[in-house]
Parts: sequence; C-alpha cells; structure tokens
Amino acid sequence: MSSNIMGDLANATKALNAHRFGVTTAGTNIANVNNPDYARQRAILGDRGTIQTITGPRGLGVEVVGFAQMRDTVLDREVLRETSINSSLQSQYAALAKAEANMGQEINRTGDSAFINGVSNDGSGAGGLAEVLNDYFNSLHSLSANPSSDAEKESLLQKSEMLIQKLNVTSSRFSDLKDDLSSEVETDLGDANRLIEEIGRLNAEVARAEASNAGQALDLRDQRQARLAALSEFIQIDVSNIKGSGGQVSVSVSTINGSFKLVEQGRSMQISFDDSIPGAPKFSIKSSGEQILIKGGSMHGALKARDEGIQDYIGSLDRLASELVVQVNGLYNTGTAPGNTNFFTDTGDAAQKTAAGISLDATLSTTTLRTTNDGAQEQGDNTLVLAIAELDNAEFTGLGERSFSSYYRATVSDLAQNVATVESRLEDEGIVFNLLKEQQDSVSGVSIDEEMTDMMKFQRAFEATARHIKAIDEMLDVIINRLI
Repeated sequence: MSSNIMGDLANATKALNAHRFGVTTAGTNIANVNNPDYARQRAILGDRGTIQTITGPRGLGVEVVGFAQMRDTVLDREVLRETSINSSLQSQYAALAKAEANMGQEINRTGDSAFINGVSNDGSGAGGLAEVLNDYFNSLHSLSANPSSDAEKESLLQKSEMLIQKLNVTSSRFSDLKDDLSSEVETDLGDANRLIEEIGRLNAEVARAEASNAGQALDLRDQRQARLAALSEFIQIDVSNIKGSGGQVSVSVSTINGSFKLVEQGRSMQISFDDSIPGAPKFSIKSSGEQILIKGGSMHGALKARDEGIQDYIGSLDRLASELVVQVNGLYNTGTAPGNTNFFTDTGDAAQKTAAGISLDATLSTTTLRTTNDGAQEQGDNTLVLAIAELDNAEFTGLGERSFSSYYRATVSDLAQNVATVESRLEDEGIVFNLLKEQQDSVSGVSIDEEMTDMMKFQRAFEATARHIKAIDEMLDVIINRLI
C-alpha cells in the first residue's frame, strides 16, 4: 500500500511541475504582448503512460512533453509574400511622388488633367516648365509686334534662358533621383545579404538547440521569422520547412532557370548586383553567377520606378528639348540667313538636343538676334520671329502629333496617373496585407484575456495538485507515525 502512495506522490509531483510550466508559459506570453516578433507559446502536456500492477493498470500521470509556437506556416508565407508586394509598391510610390514634385507642377489627380497647374490648355498657372514654356512663346509674340525693340529682344533672351534653365534643372533632378534609387538598391542589397547570412546562422542554431529536444529553440525561431520578414521587404522569397532537419527552413528566390535556395539548413548564398548596362540591372548568385529574377520587395520597386518610370520621363523631356531645338533652329538658320547662326546651340552633338544639354547659341545677343532672315528687310521685319512664335500651336510628328505645350501636359498627366495608379494599388494591397496580419495575429499574437484564463486554469490545477500532495503527506504521516 505504501508503494502505491509513494507512486501517487511521484505522479502528483510531476503534475505539479507540469502546471507550473503552464503558469510560467502564460506569464512569458503576457510579458511579450507588445513584442511584434513574438509568437505565443504553449506548454504541451502529455500522458506519462501506464504500468501494470497487482491491482491492474495504473496511470503515471501527466508531464510536459514539449513547447510549441502557435504559428500557421501557410499564413506566415502569405504574409511574407504580401510584405514583398507592399514594399515594392511603397518604393515605386515614393520614387514617382518625388518625380512628380521634380516636375514642379501642382496636380489635382481627381480633376481634369487638362487643368493641371501650369499646364492648363491656355497655359495659365504658376510654376514649372509649363509656365516658362508659355512665357517663351509669349515673348516671341511680343517681339513680333515690335521687332525693333531692344527691350523685347532682351526679354526674349531672358525667357529663353529661363526655359533652358528649367529644362536643365528638371532633367538634373530626374538624373539625381535615378542615382539616389541606384544607391538605395545597393544599400538594400547589403542589408538583404546580411539577413540571408543571419537566417543561415539561426537555422544552424535552431537545429543544434532542438537536436535532443524539440521546442527548445522557440526564441531562435522568433528571431529567424523576424529576419525572414525583414528580408521579404527587400526581395520576394519563398520559405519552406525542411523535414527531419530539426526545425530548419529553406529560403528560395526565382531565377531564369527556375528557383535557387539562398538558404538551406546552415548554408547561405550571397547576391551580387550588376548595374553597368543602363536599363538592364542584373542580380546574380555571387558564387555561381546564376541570374535572379527580383519580383518583389523594395529593390524591385525602386528599379521599376527608375527604369520604367523616371527614365521614360527623362526621355519625354529630351524629346521636347530636341524638337524645340530642331524646329526653332530650322526657321532661324535656313543656311542663307545673315551669319548662318542658330538660336539654340547645335554643333551636331546629340547631347546638345537633350533637356540636360540644351543651351542658347553663344553668339546670341540683343544686337545679333534677328527677327527676319532677309538682310535687306531687317529693320522692322517680323516674319522670322512670328514664324517661330507660331510654332506654339503647331503639332509635330516627333511629339506624337502634339504641340509643345500639349505634349508636356500629356507627360505630366501621365506621371500623375501613374502615381495615382500605384497609390491605388498600394491602398488595395494594404487592405489585403492588414487582413492577413490580423489573421496571423489571431493565431500567433498574444491575447491578454486568453493568457489570463490559461494562467488561472493552470494556477487552479497547481493548487489542486498541491492539496493532493498534502493529502498524501497526511496519509504517509498516519502510516509512519501512528500505525507503528
């Protein structure tokens, strides 16, 4: 009989310890309620089994068989994927919004794009290239009305310089933005490679910690999941569990040949970036040279905005500047005009016909500026300057059968629409992301109410088991001290 009582005491002691772990785990969860990288834990209680006795099978009670994180691996993968999509859109939106600001135009995206400040149909509005382009042609019209006026000639030269400066500055801002985005990608890649290395290291640490007892590396798993989330902000990754590896994961990226595992168990591979060919950035596995397809994350968004958005707007400005040089010089310098000089510099170098390279001919001044190409009719003849002024309303094949002002208005409107489209997609994806995060939090997040309920449950079980032990103690006291 005493042996049965001693067995009961051993079983009760194990149960007391199990309930203590339950209380401790609930307390740990509560302590991490504001830790975004933490996944709530559970002490897993299991039957210690049974033994055969003279009186029949006898249970050995309960014990803690392990600890587990409350995670949904499918949901975690979905959150990582949406994180990459959102990060890409955020980078695109930030870059395009800066490009929009660089245009120097105030745009009401909810209204008619024809009435963008500074690019309205009548050319009214303040600020930006639209206004100085309008001022340039207005000064030509003013000079055509008074072709002998040195003041009007000086005004035209000033307005021309302002137009050139605006084209130069706007192009420079776009080029600087492209350089900033390239630097941003380089920085992000360095951070991504560091995270890849850390994930491989944590993989190995998880495997070592759980080699003899599963569930002993929950904090390391939290750290690894946080690194995976951070990595997905830079590039889109696919994460899968490696069966029989002691809790390790593999991290894959898309390549031109399929996919490649950046992290597998404790091994990790670094990514290299080659941006030497304009418009054709190349990411590769540093060790093998296999080309990676970056489909999401901030690096994807930055390069998409740089090469598919901002570069297009630089090209639009260059076409505008080139057409302006060709059309104005084509009228100003017919080959037979006095002096055979150009209005805008054009030595045959294509760079001089870009927004960044356009300039006034060095010989141009109030004394050399012509209003006619007929030397005999120079005084008071406005035929040349009037012809140039009337280019304002002409449409050109090089600008898609648009005038200078309508082409620029279309460029600004296109940029505004792209910003609005990316912003709308970002809002939509944000809703999806938030819904997935809410679902993830419902699985992995800590609920104070739930943890308090669990704590009370284990506390009551602990108290009941303690009373059970006390009862056994009293029985042993009777047997040892009173029956002998």
